[in-house]
Amino acid sequence: MLRVMDAELLAAFLPEWQTACAALAAGDARAAATLRALAEAPGAEALLPLIDTTPPETLATLAEFILRGAPPPASVLVVDDSPTMRRIIRKIIAADDAFTLAGEAEDGEAALTAMAALQPALTLLDIEMPKLDGLGVLRRWALTGPGEVVVVSSAAQPGSEVALTALRLGAAGVVAKPSGALSLDMAERRGHAVLQAARLALGMSHAG
Repeated sequence: MLRVMDAELLAAFLPEWQTACAALAAGDARAAATLRALAEAPGAEALLPLIDTTPPETLATLAEFILRGAPPPASVLVVDDSPTMRRIIRKIIAADDAFTLAGEAEDGEAALTAMAALQPALTLLDIEMPKLDGLGVLRRWALTGPGEVVVVSSAAQPGSEVALTALRLGAAGVVAKPSGALSLDMAERRGHAVLQAARLALGMSHAG
């Protein structure tokens, strides 16, 4: 059974853990040894196997949830060629404590690289992108890719051939962006639908 760390010890533990995670993310290989030493603290043993398999930024976020005995947030990769749309989707994800941002990618090739490196629980995937489109990503992800995928794209309107193809390729859900080149009203009009599709893909209860 997972031991929950004492609150006083947790308050002292977390700043040092997060500092070591930041150092590891910055390329300090010695920080991994610091993390292993910290994981030997009573109640922190569950963190030890994660040190070599989890990106440092995610590891810093997961620690508090794990040590409090709470379910950790699911990591989400946002894939869209529009910086504006990535920012909007980041804000949508940040509004729900069940999720944490794992990273971003601006095209299909970068998406596959990020999926392999970050191992996100969920990828929110655009369709129309340079280098490799979303359907191409899905075809390659279906063979070896991690986690679940929800398509978020103006090209995947309900009942469209693109939407149906995405579902046939294994996408757990499809959410259509609002009309318009930048869909600046995405958060207001479709934010709830994105979160509901994300939760459904990961078997979570619906958001309120």
